[in-house]
Amino acid sequence: MKTNAYTLLIVIKVAFAILIITSKGVAQVRNFIPNDTRKTDLVEVIQKHFQKEDKVKEDKVVKVKQANKKLYLSFVPVSTKRRGGKKVFVSSFNSAFYLGKSDSTYLSNISLEPSTNFSNKFGLGYRFNLWTKNNTWNIPGDINLSNLDSFTWGLGANTVDADKYQIATKSIKLYFSLNRDWHKTNLFFYGMGINYDRFYNLAPGVSPTNPSSFEKYGVGTSESLFSSGISFSALYDNRRNSVNPMKGTYATAIFRTNPALMGNALLWSSLYMDVRRYIPLTAINGKRRILAVWAMYWGTYGSVPYLNLPSTSQDLNGQTGRGYTFARFRGKEMLYCEAEYRFDITQNGLFGGVVFANVESFTEPDTNQFTYALPAGGFGARIKINKKSNTNLGLDFGFGKDGFNFNAQLGEAF
Repeated sequence: MKTNAYTLLIVIKVAFAILIITSKGVAQVRNFIPNDTRKTDLVEVIQKHFQKEDKVKEDKVVKVKQANKKLYLSFVPVSTKRRGGKKVFVSSFNSAFYLGKSDSTYLSNISLEPSTNFSNKFGLGYRFNLWTKNNTWNIPGDINLSNLDSFTWGLGANTVDADKYQIATKSIKLYFSLNRDWHKTNLFFYGMGINYDRFYNLAPGVSPTNPSSFEKYGVGTSESLFSSGISFSALYDNRRNSVNPMKGTYATAIFRTNPALMGNALLWSSLYMDVRRYIPLTAINGKRRILAVWAMYWGTYGSVPYLNLPSTSQDLNGQTGRGYTFARFRGKEMLYCEAEYRFDITQNGLFGGVVFANVESFTEPDTNQFTYALPAGGFGARIKINKKSNTNLGLDFGFGKDGFNFNAQLGEAF
């Protein structure tokens, strides 16, 4: 869909403004407790089904102990279609816990996602978002090791499916940040981080065009390369639970630079801005309803390696562009908006659903302008896996201009 660049920029600016303006104050959010003893989850249902009468008293003692614990684990084996067009077995582990008192410390979480095709391809993703006691420090990080191949369709938002070809590569990604609470506000944070990307054994496959878009771009297309950088971040976060926020606002700005003094042959920088708002709606018959909205800008500048350019589903959380294949679109700058309506289907919170719509755009390689808008949408089911951490199993069906895709994961998309 072709549209004017200025129109897209206005839409994004309005979305950012709405996210901030709709905030209704800090005190209500800070006093919000996400757990609800009336709710249930899949593990509890299974336990009750197999519970024996002679263990009722023992179970009551166990429930008391579980209610006081600070660590909540979730695990789901998932089989889904991943990068390179190959079917890969993917499992997902999630651990949520408090590093301080739950009334003064946000919920920390760690997720682990190993994947393999049981042949010669594998991947291991490890993400964490830690909050120390009284939210004095916030420590986010992302570690990813992979030799999963990827497809690319070239640059810009006007590529077609016939442009697709494969890029074989092995990669290492190490991101780590340390954010400090600003004047004990428990809301505003500032910090620094380190970022390391390495790609090696990089080999593009046969392209439908000669030269390929990869070769034509010509930056960071050698067999082996790395980028080592430092980042500076500013953060506002009043969500008590980032695994599945019930209300609150999240906003961050991260500037990354990759200077020569850190051994970089290619000098480049990036700016990443992300704002999200979670608006609780009036419950119907005890069933929760939430409107979640998200706006993001990701820009890169300088001699940016091809595989470090912004692309679909390669944001810091790997969640943009539901409805499109991994890395379907790519460009030097990216704009993104999404809205999702979340609702309970059952009063006990065991089953729920979502309906979502998103739009993304990338700058064109020739003009460096936002010219095309790429809408997508879909729906999904939710199954409560752990009511203490409010972790859901998400099963999402997304539809874009090329067709549809399916995604299964622990936790919400954003």
